[in-house]
Amino acid sequence: MFEDDKSFFDNYVTLFVNNWKFYCAEFQKEINVISKPFSDATTKAYPKLLDLYGDIVKNDTSDFDVSGTYIIGDFVFMLFYEVKKGTEDHEVAFFMFDKKGIPLAMLVDSAKYKVHQNGWISNCFEVPRTQRNIEEFLYSKIVGVIMFRMFKTFAEVETKFLKPKSRVKDIACKYVNDTDLKLNYLDSKWFTNLVKSEGFTVRGHFRLQPKKVNGEWTRELIWISDFQKSGYTAPARITF
Repeated sequence: MFEDDKSFFDNYVTLFVNNWKFYCAEFQKEINVISKPFSDATTKAYPKLLDLYGDIVKNDTSDFDVSGTYIIGDFVFMLFYEVKKGTEDHEVAFFMFDKKGIPLAMLVDSAKYKVHQNGWISNCFEVPRTQRNIEEFLYSKIVGVIMFRMFKTFAEVETKFLKPKSRVKDIACKYVNDTDLKLNYLDSKWFTNLVKSEGFTVRGHFRLQPKKVNGEWTRELIWISDFQKSGYTAPARITF
């Protein structure tokens, strides 16, 4: 625990723990380890994903929910986020830790349970100590996790399932899960093309492609690879 956060936990540790326990089952529904290529790809797709998110939530086209844990670099994000179509009901429970399990942030806001608790972030973050700035920081992290979930849902993603205490061999490397948890390792290796001729190159970009599933129209996030207006382009699965 950071010494600067001691006063918070002296007064609110019970509240923090009780809230975390209440949503713990939601956080355990899926545990995702985000690779750097997956993170980079999500960043590249961010504008399209945000557009799709706005279409779903702001235009009230369907229910939307995210439940799970996302391990990104040195941080662990736990999120339960739910918005119901046709209602004002929403629910957000967000917790952030470092890899040693030290609490770094919390936000709980539920119309369903009529609970709204002021968000908290650790003093290790250089954020002005106003509630508005704190909540802006928290929601930026929440939206980031939502974007990872949407990329996993709507794009072509390579997922390696790592069972507890298991090792998975790949062509170039080995993945080891030393924990007692089932982990999903999310990767993305399909953005680099090898161009073998002269010509005008059109840069790769994302597109939301209409797609019919079970008689219902939806949209799939697809990657349009770099291509030449003339000449020959050979696609290759190379991690950028």
